[in-house]
Amino acid sequence: MENKSVWKDSGLNYPAIEAGDRDIVVIGGGIAGFLCAYYLSEAGRKVTLIEADRLFSGTTKNTTAKITYNQGDVYADLYTRYGRLAAELYYKSQAEAMEEYKSLVEKYGIDCDFEEMDGYIFSKQDSRALKKSCELLQSFGADCELCGNTDYVDSKIALKAAGQYVFDPLKFLSALPVNFEIFENTRAIDVDPKTKLIQTDGGFIKANKIIIATHFPIINSRGAYYFKLRQSTSYTVAVNGKKADAMYLDEKDDGLSIRPFYGGSILGGGDHRTGRAKECGHFTNLERTAKELFGGEVTHRWHAEDVMTFDGMPMAGRYSKTTEGIYVVTGFNKWGMTNALVCAKIIRDKILGKENEYARLFSPQRKIKGAAGDIISNAFTNIKEIALGYFRITFKSARKIKKGSGKVVRINGKKRAVYRDDKDNLHVIGSMCPHMHGELKWNADTQCWECPCHGSRFDIYGNILSEPATKCCKYRKYE
Repeated sequence: MENKSVWKDSGLNYPAIEAGDRDIVVIGGGIAGFLCAYYLSEAGRKVTLIEADRLFSGTTKNTTAKITYNQGDVYADLYTRYGRLAAELYYKSQAEAMEEYKSLVEKYGIDCDFEEMDGYIFSKQDSRALKKSCELLQSFGADCELCGNTDYVDSKIALKAAGQYVFDPLKFLSALPVNFEIFENTRAIDVDPKTKLIQTDGGFIKANKIIIATHFPIINSRGAYYFKLRQSTSYTVAVNGKKADAMYLDEKDDGLSIRPFYGGSILGGGDHRTGRAKECGHFTNLERTAKELFGGEVTHRWHAEDVMTFDGMPMAGRYSKTTEGIYVVTGFNKWGMTNALVCAKIIRDKILGKENEYARLFSPQRKIKGAAGDIISNAFTNIKEIALGYFRITFKSARKIKKGSGKVVRINGKKRAVYRDDKDNLHVIGSMCPHMHGELKWNADTQCWECPCHGSRFDIYGNILSEPATKCCKYRKYE
């Protein structure tokens, strides 16, 4: 079994950038950043894209790659928060993104396993939210209906949408024309919002305009995204042999997701807030379910991290009211395929000075209605985790750490995050996240350190796996 996703990169390598001046710099080489660069370059602008690791190596490579407007309760929720117009605009944005993918595949003759199929959101309860979402979608003109039990899961009600798509995202992105600069292994460590000076691990870049597409926004001094966003971790396995006949997703946040792919079927689930896994065994549960439903052998397993907003819509636009010429795309709420494309077009139009009918809806400065309690709770929990990290005392020693596991313990009189490998070596990093100093937690399923505050993740050597942290943890090995 391979501990990676089924999507394979193109194998192309790009150099690291050297210091210099650029026009438009996109920070982040996932699907959102890449599409921003693509659309701006197609409009004739000079664009430079920088990626901290390899292109598409983050959430984009770990997605389940569903292209669909059928996103469950989001329409009922938006109707309650903002009214019918907002719910209809959101649907329209997603439907247009779906057709844009189809158009690009046909335009460039892209072989990316693009396939049309039905998509189901199911519930084991009599869901009023799904009924309301179906009613709204039908009134918007969507080809959808309510049905009962589905083929693969025991459900009481399901919202079925016809004409949805799946594809291989890396094959698709790798086939788009590249008329812009790409630099890999170039991490943005700091961005000065006033001078638009980007500090990287290789020097400084002066930009006229900057797009922050780094999964979670990295400029802490503006926008207060650490209050407006949270991160969620989910788990996925691929099983060979029998292919599912459609896409399926449980209405519950931590419920089961199913879709076919060229080698069999993909199953996901077990979502929880990053850094706050109550238990391990997510992969074991998914592997058991995969074999029960599809037989065959589980060939791959991987995990993804998604940025979540409190109203279910992404954020795309000016980074903050006080940052001229700096833009952000984030918060796709697990629907990154459609939302990345919509947001990339919003950013393109902002920079070109054009109107975009979705810009106000997705504005990072919008007032999120009905979320005061969630935002306050999020802020309080984060502050509590930071405070506990400073004041929590532990007398545990490294002797109690089992092989293949990690714990925050005292070593040489100091609190440290320690992992013991299979050869009994200790891999020691600082116990506090470099971002805003939350105390790190060990995730036994993902085998990495996670911050329970804002979702930064690190490997056993202290290297950054995901933002908002821009600095690695100090590392030391004890043999």
